[in-house]
Amino acid sequence: MNEERFQLMVARLERESARSQAAYQFKVAMLALLGFGVLLLVMGLAGLGIFLVVGLLLVMVKGGAAVLLLAKFGKALVLLAVPLWYLIKSSFRALLVRLPAPQGVELTRQQAPELFAAMDDMRRRMRGPRFHHVLLVDDVNAAVVQRPLLGLFGLPRNYLLLGLPLLESMSPEEALAVVAHEYGHLAGSHGRFGAFIYRLRLTWATIAAYADQWEGWVGKVLRRLVQWYAPYFNAYTFVLARAQEYQADRASAELVGPAVVSHALKRVNLAGPHYQQFIGQTFDRIAQLPAPPQDLAMGWAAAADTVTEADGRRWLDEALDRPPQALDTHPTLRARLAALALSGDDMAAMPPARVGESAAVRWLGSLLPAMRARFQGEWAERVAEPWAQRHREIQANRARLAQLRQMAETDPLGWDDQYELLRLQVQLEPDVDSLTSVVDLNAAHPDRPAALYLEACLRLDRGDEVGLALLERVMALDAESTKPCCERAHAYLSAHGDEARAQTYAQRWQARHAFEEERAAQLNRLDPTHPLEAPQLDSETAAQLRALLQKLDRKGVRRLYLARRVIPADPTAQTYVLGVTLTWWAQRRGQQSAILQRLAEQPWPLPLFVCSLTGSNKPIAKSLKRLQNVEV
Repeated sequence: MNEERFQLMVARLERESARSQAAYQFKVAMLALLGFGVLLLVMGLAGLGIFLVVGLLLVMVKGGAAVLLLAKFGKALVLLAVPLWYLIKSSFRALLVRLPAPQGVELTRQQAPELFAAMDDMRRRMRGPRFHHVLLVDDVNAAVVQRPLLGLFGLPRNYLLLGLPLLESMSPEEALAVVAHEYGHLAGSHGRFGAFIYRLRLTWATIAAYADQWEGWVGKVLRRLVQWYAPYFNAYTFVLARAQEYQADRASAELVGPAVVSHALKRVNLAGPHYQQFIGQTFDRIAQLPAPPQDLAMGWAAAADTVTEADGRRWLDEALDRPPQALDTHPTLRARLAALALSGDDMAAMPPARVGESAAVRWLGSLLPAMRARFQGEWAERVAEPWAQRHREIQANRARLAQLRQMAETDPLGWDDQYELLRLQVQLEPDVDSLTSVVDLNAAHPDRPAALYLEACLRLDRGDEVGLALLERVMALDAESTKPCCERAHAYLSAHGDEARAQTYAQRWQARHAFEEERAAQLNRLDPTHPLEAPQLDSETAAQLRALLQKLDRKGVRRLYLARRVIPADPTAQTYVLGVTLTWWAQRRGQQSAILQRLAEQPWPLPLFVCSLTGSNKPIAKSLKRLQNVEV
């Protein structure tokens, strides 16, 4: 099923779910039962195949010519049975797949009495199950996770994950609305069924991954069956997941009120980009600080409720205007607010400024400083090495920029040095207007892709669409730059709301990516069927090759042949093969592997495969005999 058909199906199922949620859940349950039937069919056919193989082996053993038959067909039957057994084993394991246990700092009632008191009251009023584990995590998020002890079947353990950065940005009432929403997935009628369907989706993802490895005609039939069923199951369950989000919002509104829920939903959509901005500003200090700052957690606690009006308005508008996607398991913010019966003005209004202490302060109390210190220390440890390395790089680049400027004062710089100076200036001094200098450099040297790309980026940063034309010019000059150019164009057009043109660049990126993957696969695999031709080496490479060959230890080597491989994906790619024939004595002594290894370890000045011209490589030997000037 292609993406367009999938999206049309999801839209139809959305309407069907809206008409009758109960009937829709029944259809999902029936579809899940059909999935179990598919799994049983997969294992049953594979089991039947193994039964037949074993039966044939027994017939051979009991027959009069058992030894002859086993010698002829036994190996083939065993090779047939192995993938069938693997198919059964992988299908059974998929049924028992277990989610990994969530990671975080476990909180106890004694450590956070205010938090557990709030959860006790919530549980009493919402009449739901208890949380077996409450984990504090270093993330702008809150979530409920059910982890079954027996794979797909039963005994779930309930985990509540609370992100400390999120709690720092919310009032206790807003945080309770978020927790109540997550708890609604457990307390609502869809809770256990929804969790079961989620785990079943994971099971089918695992089976689909295994299906790609199934071989033989039985595997091919079963793979088609899986590929037919999985898209339908995904479409139905995506719609169900979105419907359950609305149910959880309603459950939260019954506890704290629709106004608080709407404020919490908006706050979550502000806290995420605000935290990313804060982290980005922290990393901007790499140039000044040789090690990560030790005040990250305290800095965020102070900054969490200080969103500027301009940033807050922009982030909220982006969240409200974000279009729905077929594969989203969560509805859009606008749809969720509309479901709470908010008017247009209320929907677009910024959430009120937080008054009083944050949820982190209220719920964690005296434990909060220790949690901040712990997460701060873990973050600093994770980023310490790349931070220090990047700091050293920046200092080296600054020294190089100063050196180039000093050189420019005495003598005119060549193109390479001019480009490097401007690139470093753009990177290290973004407040300096470098566009005019880059334009002048490109006017003098119009066919240099690197500098054209730099100008394109500078223009796009200013909202000048001439940058798109420059990106096209870069791709025409250097096809290897296609992916970064498409990424830059896509980002610009998406930010300016031109999704149609952005999609064309996304498609070009995908096409180039597929080409590069196929080219890499062919470059990394010696295929004896690929054409060969005599190498045409430049003078420098030829001189290096001659020098290496003069010093080469040829003991046990009869002849060496060098030819260029012409790979179908990219006939212009420079890749070579060094064909080796051994002396009679080296062959008799079984020295082939050692000789090939010795040759492969030489510092060849060009990319090549070293291979013997025997066995599966005989087609290479035939191709070499038809060429001239390939023996070296």
